[in-house]
Amino acid sequence: MISAERVIPAEPERVFEFLSDLRNHWRLETAFVRLQDVDGSGGTIRLRGPFGLSREVRTRVLEAEPARRVAGRADLSGGTVGLVAWELLPAEGGTNVRLSASVPEASLLDRLILALGGRRWLGRLFSRALANLEAAL
Repeated sequence: MISAERVIPAEPERVFEFLSDLRNHWRLETAFVRLQDVDGSGGTIRLRGPFGLSREVRTRVLEAEPARRVAGRADLSGGTVGLVAWELLPAEGGTNVRLSASVPEASLLDRLILALGGRRWLGRLFSRALANLEAAL
């Protein structure tokens, strides 16, 4: 499990509204190089990853519970699957937002990348995404 957490000074409904529009995710991280075919249920992104690798990722929203949670699946070439969730809890001063991911299926290459620093890279990416979410709201 990889995660980051931050209190965002906005109401859970506003945070959910922003996150439920996948086109807004483009604004959260500079590692997203290209976004295409995005609609309400998913899309394809080009992600610039650790060690200079670039990957195409197909995303799908699996769950959207207003003002509480947005969860989805990311399928990478090579068979790797990531499960990503944004969990929203009311907090003093706004909303506690937790961004987490697990990798239930990983190719040999992706297991190696995760072991050699990919987990730390994703943790930093998640922390930046939360900071950028705060700035966007």
